Amino acid sequence: MSEPSAVAELAAHLRHMREKTGRSYDALARRLGVSKSTLHRYCSGEGVPPSFMLLEQFARECQASRTQILELHRRWVRVQTVQIPEAEPGPWQPV
Repeated sequence: MSEPSAVAELAAHLRHMREKTGRSYDALARRLGVSKSTLHRYCSGEGVPPSFMLLEQFARECQASRTQILELHRRWVRVQTVQIPEAEPGPWQPV
């Protein structure tokens, strides 16, 4: 079994935080000023916010402790620093 990706780990952490509150994506999204689909993308690993600010607000809405917010930040930074593998040169790219 392969190691979960940084994005998958971040998404799982977000889902866990949301599930503990019992609040819906819609309710949290309204409080954060984003769409329900945007929040769902972050919690499913289909997207990552470019700024940590939204995730910090999310954590506070989920009544996260300072330690939990720091862990969320650590996971977000890890996603931001993961190297994207370079594409193999194709026929349209110079070698």
